[in-house]
Order: sequence, then structure tokens, then C-alpha cells
Amino acid sequence: MTNDLTEATKKKRIRNPLKTRQHIIDAAIDEFTERGLDGARIDAIAEASQTNKSLIYRYFNSKEELYTASLKDTYEKLRASQRDFDLNDPDPMSSMRRLIESTFDTFAENPRIVRMITHENVLNARFLKEAMDIRSLYVPLLEKMREIVKIGEEIGVFRSNVDLKHLYISISALGYFYFSNMNTLSIVLDKDLSARKAVRVQREQAVEMVLAYLRR
Repeated sequence: MTNDLTEATKKKRIRNPLKTRQHIIDAAIDEFTERGLDGARIDAIAEASQTNKSLIYRYFNSKEELYTASLKDTYEKLRASQRDFDLNDPDPMSSMRRLIESTFDTFAENPRIVRMITHENVLNARFLKEAMDIRSLYVPLLEKMREIVKIGEEIGVFRSNVDLKHLYISISALGYFYFSNMNTLSIVLDKDLSARKAVRVQREQAVEMVLAYLRR
């Protein structure tokens, strides 16, 4: 019994630092998306995460290091939402449709992802350039896309010579641009682009635009 309690205590000690670190990152993402890197305050992150500055600096050496960790967390969530395991349909058209839909839905459901990516673009991808492990997140996706496109070519439903990286840019852009520019475009076009119907129409249009390009 004592040994069981000891093991449980050890596991709890191992888990708690991970949870605390994640709480800090979650609070940091809120702060960075609201104020940007320069405007973000460690005091505010400490208060939101119910920690303190000294504890935050125990996990992260600087605000920049915390920002990089938050950026990595953002991209990990984006990639996880694209659900590579759902892309094994024998019909390549269906697999590609799922990828387009899941990417669009991720931007629709996670405004923090949109804002973090926008802030990093304002910084000219300064921190993303140093985060080589973020790039590795996309290797499995590109390989899966390669498989899907190859099958589509072989059975005669997809065009040949598809540039996979540009294909992914198009898939991502059709969702990211819509949600990152939703507020300004709603005013310019005099249309509420946050309305469910508008989002649904844009989602289907994104799917059809990419599939129309791929069709032979």
C-alpha cells in the first residue's frame, strides 16, 4: 500500500510541472494575441495563470522564450486538428476534402491560432525561423498529401505535377485569410462574415476551389 502511494505521489510530481507549464503557455497565448510580443506583460501572464513571475522564469528564461513556446503550442494544435489519421480514405477526393475542411474549421474555431500566426508574420517570422522542430510537424502532412495526390493521379481523377507546398498554401490561405480579415472585410463588403451562413458558404467554396484545381 505504501509503495502504491509512493508511486502515485511520484507520478503526481511528474505531472504537475507539465500542467503548470501548459497553464502558463495558455495564459501567455491570450496575452500575446491581445497585446503582441512587445506589449505583453509577464505580470499579466502570471496573474492569468495563477502563478508568479519567479515561477514563470523557472520554466522560461525570458519573455521571448515563452513566446516561442506559445508559438510552438499554436502550431502543434493546428497540426493536431488536421487529423492525418482521417486521411486514409481510398477515395483521394474524399481525403483531400477532409483536409481542406479540417484546416478551415481549425481557423474558424480557434481565433487564437489566427492571431498568433498574424503576430508572428508582423515580426517577419523572427521566432519561427529559430524553431526548427515546428517545421518537422509538417513533414508527415506533406507525405500524406503526396500519397493522396499520387493515388488521385494514378486513378485519373487528379491532375499531374501538383506542387504540394503550394497546394497546402492554398488550403491554408483560404481559411486563414477569411478569419484574419473578417472584421475589416465585413465593413468593406457590408456583410457580416461571422454569421454562420457566411462561414458555411465560404467553407464550401474553399473546398470546391481546391478540388476544382486538383481535378483532371
